[in-house]
Amino acid sequence: AGIHAKAILNNPSTYEILRPEDFGMTRYVAIGHRLTGWNAVKNRVDQLGLGLTDSDCKRVTNKIKNLADIRPLSLDDVDKLLRMYGQAMDTDSHHAILDSIDTPDQITGM
Repeated sequence: AGIHAKAILNNPSTYEILRPEDFGMTRYVAIGHRLTGWNAVKNRVDQLGLGLTDSDCKRVTNKIKNLADIRPLSLDDVDKLLRMYGQAMDTDSHHAILDSIDTPDQITGM
């Protein structure tokens, strides 16, 4: 799944015969599941304008995968997790944020 998402993000025509824009839609790559790859998460980080490193993206991706083993995360859940992680970097508590979350419901309830 991660390889396909990266290919779509790098060159959409690799897997898409129709462009979403031609139908008034935007491309969406689901990243709230256990098969997500860090490149797809990094793409979302870039879309949100967060300054996370590749290492940070890989760390958050691992957390997403672990949480998605319990249940898939919504895009809102993923965005919330990414923003919390990014904000916690200011106080150097970003690792603690990930360690403190054990279930997807903890993100939803925040």
